[in-house]
Amino acid sequence: MRIVAVVFEGGTEPRGDLGLTLSRLRRAVVLDTLERLVGLRGLAEVVLATNFPDLAAEAVRLGVRVHPTERSFHFHRELAAAVAGSGAEGVVYLSGAAAPLLSEAEWRWVLEALSVLAPCVVVNNPQSADLVAWAPADALGRIPAQPRDNLLGYLLRHEAGLTRHLIPNSAAVHFDLDTPTDYLILAESGRAGPRARAALEGIDWDRSRLRAAAAELQRDLAEVALIGRVGTAVVEYLNRYLRLRVRIFSEERGMKALGREEEGLVRSFLAAALAELGPRRFFELLGEVVGAVFLDSRVFFAHGGRRVSEQDRFLSDLGRVGAIGDPWVREFTAAALEAPVPVVLGGHSVVAGGLWVLAEQAVLVRGATGVTYR
Repeated sequence: MRIVAVVFEGGTEPRGDLGLTLSRLRRAVVLDTLERLVGLRGLAEVVLATNFPDLAAEAVRLGVRVHPTERSFHFHRELAAAVAGSGAEGVVYLSGAAAPLLSEAEWRWVLEALSVLAPCVVVNNPQSADLVAWAPADALGRIPAQPRDNLLGYLLRHEAGLTRHLIPNSAAVHFDLDTPTDYLILAESGRAGPRARAALEGIDWDRSRLRAAAAELQRDLAEVALIGRVGTAVVEYLNRYLRLRVRIFSEERGMKALGREEEGLVRSFLAAALAELGPRRFFELLGEVVGAVFLDSRVFFAHGGRRVSEQDRFLSDLGRVGAIGDPWVREFTAAALEAPVPVVLGGHSVVAGGLWVLAEQAVLVRGATGVTYR
């Protein structure tokens, strides 16, 4: 089977110091991923869909074919155009920051699944996948055109009629890069590619809260809170391989893919409780029952239809209170920083793939890779 990989990386040019730093980190990750894909046996071609000329030029030097995306970007149209003319029988789609830690064995599993199980669709997440592989390639034409990638895997299953297969669970399968916290976790993992590793060495973001919370994962019978769109697979891993007492409050999983955030429909019990108690008291009470908190703040930020800018979300993750424009986000972040226990703020990954990466590190430190507790 002729399988073609298509990587999407583009958008508006970054602004400000933080935006430029994140862009530099992300492009380094994309190039590392492209290089790995080019060297992967079983892939006939690697395509980069982008509107960034400098990234395109570097990709060409790696042996990647570039599909320049149009200014009036539409995801489905660009994906179809990138695949067209390639002679693909199977396609692997991923966003630029997806699966930076996926191993060669896991990539081989994806390619073999396409070859052996077709017609099928292979995804890394049943709800909102950012790594989707399918065969036959022309199944893309049997689903409604989508402006973004969130529902691609879902529609290939339910509209095109392909049998769905999930990539076997691991930290690498679920870990992607969206927020500053994700990049800090990548740095702490020590598993970044060469370009990303060099880029990460050049940032001075504070890692103290992340390191303190990660240390709690290594402690016997530590109490840890997971708040937000908590992934069930990572909870299973924590319970199986680490001796923790985990307090979980999972809310609004799928809020992006289901359009709830966009439509202002997100409702969070804990965000409502925070509003009643006030941020300072909320985090004080949390600190009385746990030793560390991993908090997917995007659920809180979207509660009740609130809109928080990407800039403020990222500044909150980094604890840069003085630079945050939104007064409510500023108060929330200040209270999290003043909590009696380390509070790690971030997006979905901080209670899913990113947390799993930290948990794997904790298992290695404890030397308990073969020990199960459940």
